[in-house]
Amino acid sequence: MRPQVVDAVAASEGQLQSLLRDLVGFRTESQAKEAVHFPDEARLCVGYVADFLSGLGFEIDGWDVGPSATFPAHPLIVARLPGSGGGRSLAFNAHVDVVPVGDRSSWSQEPFGGAVVDGRLYGRGATDMKGGLAAAMWAAKVALEHGLRPRGDIVFHVVSDEEVVGNGTREIVARAPACDVTLSLEPTELRLCAAEGGLVHFRIEVDGMEAHASTRYLSVHGDSRDGGVNAIEKTVKLIVALQELERRWASEKSHPILPRGYDTLGPGIIVGGPGGGVDGRLNLFSNAGTAPNYCSVEYNTWFYPDESFEDVRAEVEDAVADVARADDWLREHPPRFTWKLGHIYFPPLDLPLDHPAVTTLAACLRDVGLDPTPAGFGAATDLAWYGERRLPGIICGPGRLAQCHVADEYIDTEQLLRASQVYAQMLVEWCG
Repeated sequence: MRPQVVDAVAASEGQLQSLLRDLVGFRTESQAKEAVHFPDEARLCVGYVADFLSGLGFEIDGWDVGPSATFPAHPLIVARLPGSGGGRSLAFNAHVDVVPVGDRSSWSQEPFGGAVVDGRLYGRGATDMKGGLAAAMWAAKVALEHGLRPRGDIVFHVVSDEEVVGNGTREIVARAPACDVTLSLEPTELRLCAAEGGLVHFRIEVDGMEAHASTRYLSVHGDSRDGGVNAIEKTVKLIVALQELERRWASEKSHPILPRGYDTLGPGIIVGGPGGGVDGRLNLFSNAGTAPNYCSVEYNTWFYPDESFEDVRAEVEDAVADVARADDWLREHPPRFTWKLGHIYFPPLDLPLDHPAVTTLAACLRDVGLDPTPAGFGAATDLAWYGERRLPGIICGPGRLAQCHVADEYIDTEQLLRASQVYAQMLVEWCG
């Protein structure tokens, strides 16, 4: 059946594009509090997906997840087409929420219009990631209509809170039956990504001692606390130490399909000044005429799939502790850590390259002229929550990361077509 479904998808390319235009037309901007239309639009979009799949015989389960920082509830569905038995199950993981459009004057096309111009379908979410979802939905329709009678279950996990680091996929993984493999439809330019690194945000807070700036010479030249203790300067010591740790990681650690030096410690926000602080913010800001008694720095940290969060955390805290032990003030006033800041923590995922799902998907990619070589995915996806439970997963979707979260977002229609052909083949080969 594989050549048949490949040809059938190609013959129905216009309908595939129409399906994606329908999905793009829902204004599902989950990050924007001013997007008061989101709850209704998200429900309509998820309902559209549910109706499409139920028309193919899928059983639909759904519930609301929430609240998030922006909206009280986010709908999701688990759509399942039961297999006849004895086969392997496959789940597609996707999200229908999108980031805000931003300045509409930066767009050459209507953000929710789905216009096709010169081989590109434009619209917010076209790449991130309604394009992948449309390709998988259409693949299921074509494969089933051309005689696929799956022995293993075909499942869709569709959420509306991914862009707000929501709990939708986490709840699905906890509540729904596990599948033999899950495909995340995030954009990879249809590269087979069998690994993604772990991601965690953390904050370090440092206390100092206020003093009038005119007395600074006492602390600089006289080693006296009468001149205050500059919390910003103490924090800089920690930043330098973590830079050294980052460089050491790059020389000592590696992974077969992720780039060397991928494991990084990136300071992203630093706040310091007089008056003290709480939760990473200043209580008071006057001017530079007072030695700052508070400073915080927030980090974005990536680590390799074969590392544990606990080990990474210990390495970071040990590096900071080494600085503190060598500093009289920090030894008495140790820096404070807050891990998984803002609930931002994604476990890593690592699927062995000889796993049957890897070799099967590689063959499907090869059959439509695409590179089957496994790679690593540089960002974090909801697939992390499957990996946390040791459930096999692969990221493979149409579109480029460079087209995510930008004005004039688009997906190449050729990529959209190839994705649907690959997914249709995978359904036949894996579930059939």
